[in-house]
Amino acid sequence: PEILVKEGSQIGEEGCLSIPGFREDVKRAYKVRLRAQDVEGEYFETDGEELLARAMQHEIDHLNGVLFLSHLSLLKRDLIRRKIRKLVKAGEWE
Repeated sequence: PEILVKEGSQIGEEGCLSIPGFREDVKRAYKVRLRAQDVEGEYFETDGEELLARAMQHEIDHLNGVLFLSHLSLLKRDLIRRKIRKLVKAGEWE
């Protein structure tokens, strides 16, 4: 899928199963229009607002190899990385 149009903005807490235990506020578009393919390979377009728009953007980021951490400030990202390193060292993170 690809996002064709983004409108407005919203800030909301996000987390991810790829980085369990960490949640931060992320700024995303309030409304999106995306183009995707169904199981038969037919293209379609659909819209999402609020939480659905947030989920669409989050999951499309995953398909592009991007985690929600990339939407955080460098300082917040660094703090999370340090916490993860401490957890790994303590044997509490795999």
